[in-house]
Amino acid sequence: MNNFLSMLALPLQQDGIPIADDPIIIAFGAAYLLVVLAIGAWGWMQTESTSDFLITGKSIGTWVLAMTAFSVIQSGFGFVGGPELVYSFGTTALWIFFTAPLGFLLTWIVLAKRMRLLADIRNVLTLADATYVRYESEWVRGLTGFAVALGVVAYLAVNLAALQFVMRAIFGIPLIWGLLGGALILLLYSMLGGMIAGVWTDFLQAITMIIGAVFVFAYAMSFGGGMENISQNLASADPALVSPFGALGGPETAILVGVAWWVLFSVGAAGQPHLITKFYMSRDMTILKWGAPIAAISYAISSMIAFSAGFSMRAMVEAGQISETFSPSEVGPVFVLDHTGSIIAGLILAALLAAIMSTSDSFLNIGAAAISRDIPRALGHPITDDQTELRVTQAALAGLTVLATVVVFYSQALVGILGAISWGFFAAAFVPVVVFGLNWKGARKEGAIAALVVGMIFNIVYNAIPEIAAVTGTEWLNEAIMATYPYPAAVPAEAIALLVAMVVFIFVSLLTQATEDERAVPADLHALFER
Repeated sequence: MNNFLSMLALPLQQDGIPIADDPIIIAFGAAYLLVVLAIGAWGWMQTESTSDFLITGKSIGTWVLAMTAFSVIQSGFGFVGGPELVYSFGTTALWIFFTAPLGFLLTWIVLAKRMRLLADIRNVLTLADATYVRYESEWVRGLTGFAVALGVVAYLAVNLAALQFVMRAIFGIPLIWGLLGGALILLLYSMLGGMIAGVWTDFLQAITMIIGAVFVFAYAMSFGGGMENISQNLASADPALVSPFGALGGPETAILVGVAWWVLFSVGAAGQPHLITKFYMSRDMTILKWGAPIAAISYAISSMIAFSAGFSMRAMVEAGQISETFSPSEVGPVFVLDHTGSIIAGLILAALLAAIMSTSDSFLNIGAAAISRDIPRALGHPITDDQTELRVTQAALAGLTVLATVVVFYSQALVGILGAISWGFFAAAFVPVVVFGLNWKGARKEGAIAALVVGMIFNIVYNAIPEIAAVTGTEWLNEAIMATYPYPAAVPAEAIALLVAMVVFIFVSLLTQATEDERAVPADLHALFER
């Protein structure tokens, strides 16, 4: 295998993570894997239809819904990507973690009631079902399904990239085997349990992560000598690390980055299909009321892992107290293994396994549904038998898992940056189409089509192609692409794509209103626009 990898000259990261040789940590990890697989098997026994598999048959209560919503956003990104970004760029990353809770509140306000109403008014199981119902356009349905499938591959890659580090930390296996083994376990879990298993695993790991985050924060503050000492060490090395906008780019660029991330992670939350389709699952609309503050507060607490571990580790490196024998992607696992107690380390790492599994399960379900349900329907060839559709959905899980594994295998991007790109892809594609569409009667199918196409193309050109160029060594392609980008390279293109897609949606919708039938919104959907 090693000779094979050498022949391909793959850019795999080195195994610099300390290995847990503590039986307590290993026992936690093994026990959590067994629990996750058991939940998957239980979910399989509860799943009788595509509706059960994708939206749990509308059976979820307030606390489970809120915890699932927060944990599906946090997952591996929060533990691996979060500390990585804080360690690398200082306070720049806080524009993500302090903004995301606002995103939950905005998403609940503009979409929770409307998405749940749709599930009562029409037979909607996926996001593409919702966009079709709103715009009555197969083009919109097909483009939505295509965008979901593309975004899921990138999002799933984020979690698999984090999974390889967690598997390495707990079981001491090489990263490549952590990636392949973790992907296999994930596939088995997802094919068994569907969304029912994912929701209950989300709930379990959400509680575990909240408890663990409080302990990690306390350990990190103690390790770094308190926030004042941490800040002084960071400021001595680079004042930008503790400045309001951080150290990603120069002073002016850092401001643009902070503002861009603020827009992306507040407004962009309402475009995440793995979050907003959770509203379909609510038992009824009355339980939606308290979901937003529960999800927002839970996310904020869990984010203490990212900024406390990232800051304290960077401060101790800059002070010469510890050696930098790890990469930024390894900061979270290294801190937990080396600087917390066995029980806390076992709890956190085990919860991360569950988080990655359940979050990836959500991605796989919506991506597989796009392939088996949304795109065929848009092409005029729907699968009419429910059991056949369920089996095709499960088969599509395998293809997506393999594709995402390949992306992780070759990608050189930081986990945190890859997570931001994935988030931005969905935000640009779906914030205009879904948020504007379900809140504005003047929204038109032409505007939706234009926004979907522009949002996807912008992200592919300025995010996917440069990443491909980096892997293939075609630097000239990256230079040619970025020469047309009107902002500094550090400014996330995904935020600009979101703003551009929103403007395009509004402009095209207004431009085409005169040519539309006066009854732009079907009669049974009028309830969506009532306050």
